[in-house]
Amino acid sequence: MHDLLKDSPRDTPHAFAVNTPSDLAGVEEAARAGDFDVLRSVTYNRVWYMGQSYCASRESIDSCEPTLHSLWYVYCQCAKHVSYESFEQDKWILDILRTRGRGPLTRPAPGGGIDIARTTNGTVWNDLPFLATDMTEFWINNCAEMDSKQRLNAATFLAKLASTRVANDQLCQIALLLFRETFEAERPLGSSNESDAEKEDSQRSIDFLRIASLLPSACAWIREAGQNLILLSDFSWNDCSHSTIATCGFIFTQSELGQRAPSGFSPWRWLYWLKRLHQIADEASKADEMILAEQAAQAIDIMLSNVKERNSRIVRVFEAAGDAVTQDKDFMGLKKKW
Repeated sequence: MHDLLKDSPRDTPHAFAVNTPSDLAGVEEAARAGDFDVLRSVTYNRVWYMGQSYCASRESIDSCEPTLHSLWYVYCQCAKHVSYESFEQDKWILDILRTRGRGPLTRPAPGGGIDIARTTNGTVWNDLPFLATDMTEFWINNCAEMDSKQRLNAATFLAKLASTRVANDQLCQIALLLFRETFEAERPLGSSNESDAEKEDSQRSIDFLRIASLLPSACAWIREAGQNLILLSDFSWNDCSHSTIATCGFIFTQSELGQRAPSGFSPWRWLYWLKRLHQIADEASKADEMILAEQAAQAIDIMLSNVKERNSRIVRVFEAAGDAVTQDKDFMGLKKKW
């Protein structure tokens, strides 16, 4: 039996260590080794233990919070190591949705009726408490140090999961973080060859990444969750778990569009991302970085197709923005009739 399964379900649940250094290291080691069947059993075990320990005791659900964080940690590691090109990734996302589909965790109340397992971050399992905050923290702490394949795996996983609108759309705050670094910060273009050769480096910070390292992940969000990003932009969504997540990047705030925009998602910010993709495509073409140019061009096509399909508020904001915006060549795609 794999060490991670040593606390498999039994008749009487008992407290077992979660989130200890050895437990976390074991999960990461299994993910690196591709032992995904083992890790799936670990997640089932965590969910089972949560239900059994809550229902068999009078303790608050707060006592089970470490197990919840441990559960999401397994999914974070699988997001990083399961290939974005495989059906295995979709199976892991389906597992999360099935966990949510279990409905609220309840037990008989002492005086009759039922107790519902409510945490400070929502109801177990309806709200998948701490999922969005844990995955956001995972992205913040690991984005820079991951190699290029791991970063794209994680971004694709998170975007697919966000597209299902779990956790009240809060997973989309990760897109705000990624897009701020990719489109709203000053950084050199870089090369697709260099980014492909990037190795995992625990000492690397986000400031050392080039556009070429971040663009594939940003494009994955546009491809997998582009409709959601438009929806949130239409309603100027800003329900982030921390106010700094929604903060706009410096070069955006200095732009014509940025001077009109609040923090969080907004039509103006979406328009700016579209403009930056045009600029990146042009810069990449001039530098003979055709892979980057093609990635940017495909993202532009998806954004324009989605915004037209939805008859989005973004289009109306654009049309009312004045000549400085409506005559910008990078927005000509928004002026075509459909």
